[in-house]
Amino acid sequence: MRTIAIVNQKGGCGKTTTSINLAATLAARGLRTLLVDMDPQSHCAAGLGVPEDRIETGIAEALLAEPVGGEQPERMLWEVAKNLRLAPSTVALAGLEAARGGLAACVDRDARLAKLLDRLADRFDWCIIDCPPTIGLLTFNALRAADEALVPVETGYFALKGSERQVATIEAMAARLGRALPLRILPTLHRPDAKLASDLHAAIQRRHGAATLPVSIREHESLREAAGFGQPITEYAPASEACQDFVQLVAWLEANPVANTRGATAASLAVAPVEQPVPEATSPRMADLLARMRAHAGFSAEPASTTETTQQPAAEPAPAEGSA
Repeated sequence: MRTIAIVNQKGGCGKTTTSINLAATLAARGLRTLLVDMDPQSHCAAGLGVPEDRIETGIAEALLAEPVGGEQPERMLWEVAKNLRLAPSTVALAGLEAARGGLAACVDRDARLAKLLDRLADRFDWCIIDCPPTIGLLTFNALRAADEALVPVETGYFALKGSERQVATIEAMAARLGRALPLRILPTLHRPDAKLASDLHAAIQRRHGAATLPVSIREHESLREAAGFGQPITEYAPASEACQDFVQLVAWLEANPVANTRGATAASLAVAPVEQPVPEATSPRMADLLARMRAHAGFSAEPASTTETTQQPAAEPAPAEGSA
């Protein structure tokens, strides 16, 4: 089972929209797919038409159960479409990280999700994890359980400026867990007809190089409409350009598999290939924005060195001793 964590601390970047529709597109291709909602907001259930008041057991209860997931972990899963199952979140997930929430008291507190997915792995081909927009035990669990991380980055000024910090934070978390974690940048909410958005898209490619996916998710009204109707885009508008964006994303992911990295150390992660040059932005407005970003303290428009030391987030909880 190939597992991808969709992670970004910034709201409004299309994280849950990406999680739902990537999972649905995989399922539509006949691949057995599990969508895990690790966000206490429970938006995956809402976006797939699962009534929250009917969810009796969610991912919070599964993480605290002994053994992890309980005697029959598959009982918490919702069949939302052919080949697509949802492990939903509930309001109980919000308190799980608290000192008395239960998760912090577990010896394997940062490995509970990985153990749960191990028990379900033979039932699925893919697993998509929608992470919370915070740094804590829930995100640590998601990154330990994943084979790779996908970071949705909106093609906007603030998102571009914050993407460097997002990547540094995720890399610091992976290093704290002592493991390798391939990381990829997915441009989202992209408007290719807008010159500024296109220039910002090119700036993302220059900044993150080969880590930036060659496909992007454009801004589509149909994606908002589909969420409002509680349907993935594969059901709401299967012939739409929005659906085609996710088809292309899935095709790229299938063509670029990753090794199972959950047991690998950070030092064993291969160096990313040299990035291809991207033409400089010609828009005067974009040039002004980039000049302001270069002048901003702590931000560099040049690609960061692979050996650069990143500051670890102060609020990170310590991983469990002896966890795998």
